[in-house]
Amino acid sequence: MNNPLQPLMRFFIDLLSKYSVKQEDVVGVDITPNFIRVAQLTENRGHWLLEKVGSKYISDKANLTDIHTNHDLYVNKLRELIDSAKLETPNVAISIPITSAIVRTVTMPLMSDEEIQSAIEYDSLWSNIIQLAEKLEEYSIFWQVIRRNASDNTMELLFVASKLSEINQYVQIATKAGLNPVVVDVRCFAIRNALKTQKLRSINTTALIEFGPNENYVLIVTDDAPFIYDIYVSEADRLLIENGVPVGEAGDRLYDRLSGQIRQAFRAYETKVGSNLIEKVLLVSPISDVGELLLQMKKCLDGYRVELFDPLDDLIVPENLQKTIQAEKNLSVFSSAIGLATRKVDIFGYYKYVTGVNNVNLLPNRDTVRNAEKRKVLSKLGIRAAGVVIAIFVLLTLINQFFSSGTSDPQYQKAVRLEEDVKIKENILTKLTAQRSRYTQMLQASNEFKPNQASTYKMLNAINGVVPGGVWFTELNFDDPATLVIKGDAVNDQVIVNLVDRLQALPVIAQASLSTMNMVAATQTSPRRGGVSSYKRFEVRCVLKLDQPVANQTSALPKRN
Repeated sequence: MNNPLQPLMRFFIDLLSKYSVKQEDVVGVDITPNFIRVAQLTENRGHWLLEKVGSKYISDKANLTDIHTNHDLYVNKLRELIDSAKLETPNVAISIPITSAIVRTVTMPLMSDEEIQSAIEYDSLWSNIIQLAEKLEEYSIFWQVIRRNASDNTMELLFVASKLSEINQYVQIATKAGLNPVVVDVRCFAIRNALKTQKLRSINTTALIEFGPNENYVLIVTDDAPFIYDIYVSEADRLLIENGVPVGEAGDRLYDRLSGQIRQAFRAYETKVGSNLIEKVLLVSPISDVGELLLQMKKCLDGYRVELFDPLDDLIVPENLQKTIQAEKNLSVFSSAIGLATRKVDIFGYYKYVTGVNNVNLLPNRDTVRNAEKRKVLSKLGIRAAGVVIAIFVLLTLINQFFSSGTSDPQYQKAVRLEEDVKIKENILTKLTAQRSRYTQMLQASNEFKPNQASTYKMLNAINGVVPGGVWFTELNFDDPATLVIKGDAVNDQVIVNLVDRLQALPVIAQASLSTMNMVAATQTSPRRGGVSSYKRFEVRCVLKLDQPVANQTSALPKRN
């Protein structure tokens, strides 16, 4: 039997979702081997304003493996870009290469979302419909039902996955640079999301083509179902692209090989969907001679409407950003950053009912991030609601006193004093509540320790021995016997990085990785934290070696500061 309050609850959740989306500021961060680019947008009644934009050059000869092997270089470059672009919002959306992702549209028997979730929890769904190269727990998975066909009792499900090790490379670059990743998208979908800012939406089917030394593919999305066709580029052709496609016979042969695969992709798509023909082709490329690319593609793809994608075409660009934009001859390079900047955190689940590939998020701890953002929104609403209640109370008191007395002035002064007393008591209550929360966290963290477990004591003693100065644990949790989650506060991000490195060096720990880190403004200075008024809150996840002896495991480690 349906709950009669369900429509009202859905309406209330939708309102909260729309409110929370308007309150969010998310910066798009596009990390590629050769450049890092950022963009921040705001939307007002369908009009998009470019708030911040910037880029930082890395190297002409870099490739995707350099992001993994030269990690610190990208962290430092991103920090410089944050300063030069004057970014103030810590929440960011980042993307991973399409080569690091698995994207499938799967037709399967009709199931409800609850049945799908139950099958996932019992590890019986993905193993039956998707063949993964590694163990399931080594992947971050996003899924969403695109459509349900009740007539033939089937449904189409979007499946997107990537290895956690691949995702963490990009997440850690952003985290070490002082940012808070809230969305991890796939690059092809991020570029497609840039179409949200375009006013012209009458064209039904648009093909996006990315061409460059690292990413080469065709993407077509129909009714939220993606069609992706990988374009093969040999190592010789990749070097040719990297060094600049030559004008002449060699370049013509390269473009012939490229366009032949693109036409094959178009035929495969049109065969799959039937009569829906491609009406427009948008090119995205990091190559310098993009004019020659456009000319060659128009010649090779005769019969199709081919254009270079300009994600800034319909944006409102302030005067102070015009110089940065005009310095870039090929504006398609901003496509991914612009698309990422349109993303929001789906706090209350509203996007799940209205979007498809626009909602992909492979962030491993996305549920934790979503809950944290939800608490922020509800806290803001609670404070505003309390303010409204207090204002109404004071107003009613003034009105009552005005009409119940022949002279209003003394009563008005009394009401003003009453309002000031209320504000003072509210400040005291806020401080006491914050203090109680910190003490509760400390008690909860201490309750996790069980003295009758000798191995656990030795492991925790080893961990305590490598904690650097400026770090305070608030909570220790075992998600399972092999996973320890450490939560705490720190004076800055560097000591957190030191903590992760030291934990990784412990023999009993197989892997230590930073899950979350964000800035917290303290409600009052704390002697324990050195009197700082703000600090970093973090979460570190440790995978334990259950068969590894823990005794004397700190002897080879550096002394704690």
